[in-house]
Amino acid sequence: MTKPEKRLQCEPTGYEFSAYFRCPQSGVVSKGARTVLFILLVILIPFLIYAFLQVKSLGKDEEMADAIYEKQMETVLFSLNQYADDRMQQWVSRLSDKSNPVTDNAADLVLGNESIQLLVLRNLSTRTDSLCYSDYVAGSPGNQAEIDRWYNENDSTIAKLTSYLEAGFQKIQAAGGLTSIEGLNPAQTAMTVMTYDKDSALYNALFILNPNYWVETVLGAKMQELSQDEFLLAVMQKNTSEQDASLIYSTGEFDASHNYLERLLWILPETYLAIQSKGISYSELIGNRNRTNLAFLFFSIITILIGSFLIFQNARKALKIAQLKSDFVSNVSHEIRTPLSLIRMYAETLMLGRITSEEKKQNYYQVIHRESGRLTYLVNNILDFSRIEANRRTYYLTDVDMNQLVQKLYDTYAHTFLENNIDGELYLHPRSLPILADAQAFEAALSNLIDNALKYSTDPGKVTISTFTRDGFACCKVTDQGIGIAKEHHLKIFEQFFRVDDALTQKTKGTGLGLNLVKHIMEEHHGEVTVASKPGKGSQFTLLFPITKDPI
Repeated sequence: MTKPEKRLQCEPTGYEFSAYFRCPQSGVVSKGARTVLFILLVILIPFLIYAFLQVKSLGKDEEMADAIYEKQMETVLFSLNQYADDRMQQWVSRLSDKSNPVTDNAADLVLGNESIQLLVLRNLSTRTDSLCYSDYVAGSPGNQAEIDRWYNENDSTIAKLTSYLEAGFQKIQAAGGLTSIEGLNPAQTAMTVMTYDKDSALYNALFILNPNYWVETVLGAKMQELSQDEFLLAVMQKNTSEQDASLIYSTGEFDASHNYLERLLWILPETYLAIQSKGISYSELIGNRNRTNLAFLFFSIITILIGSFLIFQNARKALKIAQLKSDFVSNVSHEIRTPLSLIRMYAETLMLGRITSEEKKQNYYQVIHRESGRLTYLVNNILDFSRIEANRRTYYLTDVDMNQLVQKLYDTYAHTFLENNIDGELYLHPRSLPILADAQAFEAALSNLIDNALKYSTDPGKVTISTFTRDGFACCKVTDQGIGIAKEHHLKIFEQFFRVDDALTQKTKGTGLGLNLVKHIMEEHHGEVTVASKPGKGSQFTLLFPITKDPI
């Protein structure tokens, strides 16, 4: 007899055949895992480096955007202040026109500019004032006292502006600290400048303006030009006693609750120019862009990880299939070689005439017949599996009696039960069980269950075959008292090549195809196969076929 091939003992994972080997001797899986891990690292490392650089540059980009925004604000503010200063210089030039007395020039200037509510001219030599009111306001006797108070508190300002004028520079300056003048519009702001009359008398001009009119008429057009639909410009006035700023003018729907930059205007006191991006600020846009890039990057990394996992799973599955095929070939070789060796040995003994006893010859003939039948059974299983894989297995369904088919097959196994020291019992339903089945396929399915019961039964053992009905199905149950199957393997044992790889099942060779063939046969007959088993308590396999008509 040929000595069976030695198999590697691997971690147990199933009943019919190990679905996945973790054999450290082979090193196949670990090598494949290392390859996949290396490829994964080569792909991921550049992504991770880029992600790190993006996160690192996020703060710098936002700071750069703020700096650009600040620079833009300074440019707009300088341009607007310069424009306002130029317009005010035009007023001062008209006021200083030597062809007319300064008081006449002041009256004409107030008459032609609605934003000027009151123009005060103080002769610094005589300390007398000339008040020129706009048409839409009224003077008040108490106004002179407030004007005198302001002049008394701003002697240093007047002296400084006088020194500028003597140096050839007619400077216009915001006039802060002036309280509200009665009879004028409540919205008031002021600026002051030094000038000479036609007779070279030195005057101080104090312009009290309506800031709303002044900004709209003097700065409005320029602000619209500078904004260019890219951002919003607004002028706001803040009083030291008030926390909230009052909006004087804006180039659009300015939202003070959103981020904006503000700077003080040169000419008007407590008046600020604010700049705000339309929609989202530059820093927010850059931040959103970087966050979008990072989100896309991390999404790509996750996609790569999922793809790598699927590749690894496929590689693992391919390695598993290769290992299963290798072990299947080994098992089939052993399964076929064993009956062939017995047939050849017993046939050679008979041919050489070494057996003289007729009784012993009959015994040898029975062994040859039994082993040839076993060989036929193995070959048929392999051929059936091959046809199923190629989708060429056909079934010829006819009306048959399950009891007759079971009885015939039981009689065939009677000698096998006796030889294996197995107590075989048969319990048939008292009435016929008509089913639509392929008799050869039915025999193949039941033979596989009986063979498994014989393989995994203890010595002595017991195998019971019974037929009965349940919920419109004709049932055939094979019960053994063998090693049993753990619950977690009940579904896996019907997979191709699957075997429970433990110390008990390793003693028994098999191809791992039997139960898979049984499952396929039952599906083609619109039935099913069920299993109930516990380790050490034996197993029960039941074939359920639809009954074609009521039992007779």
